[in-house]
Amino acid sequence: MGAFFDGIKQVLGWFLGVFYDVVPNYGIAIIMLTILINLVLFPLTLKQTRSTRAFQTIQPEIKRLQAKYKDEPQALQAEMMKIQKEAGATPGGCLIPLLVQMPIWFALFRVLRGAATAETISDSGIPASSKLYQHLVEGGGHFLGMDLGFHPADVYASDGLVSTIPYLVLIALMVGVQFVQQWHAQPRDGRPQDKQAQQMQTITKFMPLFIGFISWSFPAGLTLYWATSNIFRLGQQALIFRLDGRPAPPPPKDESKESPTEGPESRPTRPQASSKKKQRRRRG
Repeated sequence: MGAFFDGIKQVLGWFLGVFYDVVPNYGIAIIMLTILINLVLFPLTLKQTRSTRAFQTIQPEIKRLQAKYKDEPQALQAEMMKIQKEAGATPGGCLIPLLVQMPIWFALFRVLRGAATAETISDSGIPASSKLYQHLVEGGGHFLGMDLGFHPADVYASDGLVSTIPYLVLIALMVGVQFVQQWHAQPRDGRPQDKQAQQMQTITKFMPLFIGFISWSFPAGLTLYWATSNIFRLGQQALIFRLDGRPAPPPPKDESKESPTEGPESRPTRPQASSKKKQRRRRG
């Protein structure tokens, strides 16, 4: 497994050096590498998005089958596989793209972390003969007032708040774009009806803040990668919605089941009063 990650790291480091040769700026090279990675992964991202949407679409049918075959697990499994296949909601469609992307993310993390300092650059995968390698060894790596190898926390501790402002702006950009992406992905009719879906949505809303928090202790080059990825994925998401349409809103709740006290059939009767009248008539 280590050799596998090292191979991906070498490929990413090589591309980073090539992009620096094209545009001799470390920050621009990271942005170009991020765009390349997202372009290569776009077919998998599209497949993952469509499979996830298909699973969401068939949720009402799955709940109906679960109620119908609650005592027949084998029949339930067969029926669920059938409707999943018909809708194109195969589990592999959601999981396989994610499994393919994870090694790339981890390898890129190692590339950018290794390139952060002259002491660790030999482990970054960037070719030692490249101009970028020499540039980083000589203390380069500056972009828009930031040293992309530095942690914002270290900059704040050594140079104060004013020097940390560009790093904070980059973190704010990354977090803000991720919030916009989440908002853009939601159906336009409000909150989901299912409680579990509501809980997942609440957790998801806190993820950008969590990533922004941990970015405080990561090299700024990684934050630049995340910010660029978020912007690119927002564009991808808009393109997917243009191709496939926006996600369908969740089905409305069955109010007759949720509010048994409403409606003429559910109005309370008075059996005790009627029985007392009958008793009085019998006595009379």
